[in-house]
Amino acid sequence: MTKRTALLIGAAGGILQDVARGLAAEGHSLVLFDRSEEAVTRLKEELATQTKVEAVVGDITDIPAAERQLTEISEKHTPSILVNGVGGDTRVIGYADLERSHFEETYLENVVSTWIAIKVCAPYMAADGYGRIVNFASAGGRTYSHFNNAAYVGAKAAVIGMTKQVAYELAGTGVVANVVAHGPIATARVAGAFERRDEAAKKAVLSRLPMGRYGTVAEAAGSVLHLCSDSAGYSTGSVIDINGGLYM
Repeated sequence: MTKRTALLIGAAGGILQDVARGLAAEGHSLVLFDRSEEAVTRLKEELATQTKVEAVVGDITDIPAAERQLTEISEKHTPSILVNGVGGDTRVIGYADLERSHFEETYLENVVSTWIAIKVCAPYMAADGYGRIVNFASAGGRTYSHFNNAAYVGAKAAVIGMTKQVAYELAGTGVVANVVAHGPIATARVAGAFERRDEAAKKAVLSRLPMGRYGTVAEAAGSVLHLCSDSAGYSTGSVIDINGGLYM
């Protein structure tokens, strides 16, 4: 396994923290990008005993600022691995109650932010002849969702479509782009939302999941780590479903 540099966008998120730990254990250098200075600094301090780590505080949804920061990161580190893990929504809102602002917000957070990271980083990967891009979608982006809303589902479906087009355009360069589509994963945020439900609502949620449980963070991170690896070089434009049978 060749030791590389990985750029994780939204690195302090529940799943990406585990991805960062896995990549560090494999000896890869890390650039951790997140808007929470406290959280990303804490993760850097945890992993700095294992590998070279840099923390960058920034808001990926501030597109002009993020483009400048990502350009600086790419020029300095030339990351070979890019994981776009920003996005998420636990709000159940019916279509009639959605507003235009919901669509604008979730499209910026999930689609445009993913695009700007690829736009900046992929040319460096292509010039180097090697790259692994992993974008986060959702089971909701594959079909309908019990747990979110039409704006979020539409944005995650757009991430999938965009990734396939990017994968096609990069296919001859040595850079692959793939999607992980997680179902309900028991991150702190999602588990907290679940615990705030009453017992009847909890039973109703679990009854919709074929495995009868949420996925673990470790289960969610495992497929991401595979797509970051050398062995994923012949997988591009694919969607890995991690949902306990919710969508199959």
